[in-house]
Amino acid sequence: MDFVKPIRMFNCNNNFMNVIRGFAPIKEAKKDELSFCNEYGKPALDAIMESEAGILLCHDDIPGIENCKSKACIFTVKNPRFSFIRFANHFSPIHNNEKFTHPTAIVEKDTIIGKNVYIGRYAYVGHNVVIGNNTMIQDRVHIGEGSKIGDNVILQTGAVIGCEGQGFERNEDGSFEKFPQKGWVVIEDNVEVGANSTIVRGTFGETLIGTGTKIGHLCDIGHNVKIGNHVFISAAVVVCGSSIVGNYTWLAPKCCIKNKIVVGDRATVGLGSVVIENIDDGVTVVGVPARKIQKEKK
Repeated sequence: MDFVKPIRMFNCNNNFMNVIRGFAPIKEAKKDELSFCNEYGKPALDAIMESEAGILLCHDDIPGIENCKSKACIFTVKNPRFSFIRFANHFSPIHNNEKFTHPTAIVEKDTIIGKNVYIGRYAYVGHNVVIGNNTMIQDRVHIGEGSKIGDNVILQTGAVIGCEGQGFERNEDGSFEKFPQKGWVVIEDNVEVGANSTIVRGTFGETLIGTGTKIGHLCDIGHNVKIGNHVFISAAVVVCGSSIVGNYTWLAPKCCIKNKIVVGDRATVGLGSVVIENIDDGVTVVGVPARKIQKEKK
């Protein structure tokens, strides 16, 4: 079990791993399933004793855990939820490392595809696209011309990568003339893009999604946006054109970042907030328009 390092183990025997056939929430798990408890104190002990799970992962610093009368084999770990993720991904990997392109997918001949890439039903991969190794392109994903997709990327169903943005200018009579959209999208390694999210290609340069960033469902990332590394973008977020979002930042559901805004590293933008001014590193903002949360003075 190199992928998980238990601190201590209780109620276990040498054959316990042979009976685990799945994963489930602690209240629903059966004797052949693994689950986890993220509670502390008495709520944790109550949940552990009531569970029917075969294996439970829980915190080590729960008073009385040594004498807990549980039906489960108990592993105490530093972070039960994270350890559960490691277990689940080890025994049920997200990607099966097998190359596959569904017959209904359209892949242009000048596309460069890495090893063990999965391309699902009715997906489209455009001209001059580069796709890295172990990447999963789910059903009906559209990848536009010139896009560059890294290793271990997941593009969920219906995601659109590299479409045109809303580049228009009014002419003399007030009607719109289209601004040329000649750029591309770069998605670095270990990124996940949620279902029906859109990443618009740059106007003349690139729109960039940094390493390890996770983008939720129904998000809209505008042209020439630069998203840093390991950013978490929740569902229905809008990041308007030419904005920059720093590393390890969190954008909560349905927030909106105005065009040409800079959001610093490790910042937090609250639920439904509208950001119209730059945000410094480590700052949390909420509201419409978004304002910095002031810490209480002790």
